[in-house]
Amino acid sequence: MYTLLNGEKKYVAWRERGMYRVDDLAVLRDIKEGRIRIGLGEYAVVKSNIMDYLETINRKAQIIGPKDASYIIFHCGIRAGSTVVEGGVGSGALTMALLYFTYPGGHVFTYEKRKDFAEFARRNVQRGEYSHWTLKIGDVTRDVSERDVDAYILDIPEPWLGVDMAIKALRSGGCFAAYVPTYNQLERTYKDLKKSGFIELKAVEIIMRGIHVGPLGTRPENIEVAHTGFIVFGRKV
Repeated sequence: MYTLLNGEKKYVAWRERGMYRVDDLAVLRDIKEGRIRIGLGEYAVVKSNIMDYLETINRKAQIIGPKDASYIIFHCGIRAGSTVVEGGVGSGALTMALLYFTYPGGHVFTYEKRKDFAEFARRNVQRGEYSHWTLKIGDVTRDVSERDVDAYILDIPEPWLGVDMAIKALRSGGCFAAYVPTYNQLERTYKDLKKSGFIELKAVEIIMRGIHVGPLGTRPENIEVAHTGFIVFGRKV
């Protein structure tokens, strides 16, 4: 995949049927790093990285963005070769981050109850041409067949319902993580993890502030997204 940049505009080009599709901008026979002219615009072309994937993803629901996804991956020790179970695919943003960091040798199993969400996310994730991904229509709180996994990550309305399934699926020392928008969800998930014997419990909120660097001075950005979600962690023993 390649990324095309023109000022603040960013597009991702991915292979589709032997051609490169640049979102809705163009379809190209070939592409390489450097500069390219499309219509009246000139674009810088670079190899895509995970930030490019996440910043250009088509969204159907609020995504787990880079600041939260990176902390989940770091805290759970996810790396090349890791096996991860994910529940709730959304638009596929966290899925793409997990696939990026588990390659090579790992595998991501994603469970999603809604077929429309699953198909929407599949189209996003397929741009990356990942082969170590299995998407299943099913309930992550009941239907998980994988065992001895390294991480069990939930982005669902009632993640506490997945605690018992996590105990079955995780290896000893494996990480549970749940992404939730409200304190009530955080508290109930935390308490159920504690009751079920999970250790190293932790609940966090990651806040990031952009900085505007301009000719008249440097200051915080005028518009700031202060809250996206909370993350609850635990480890199985």
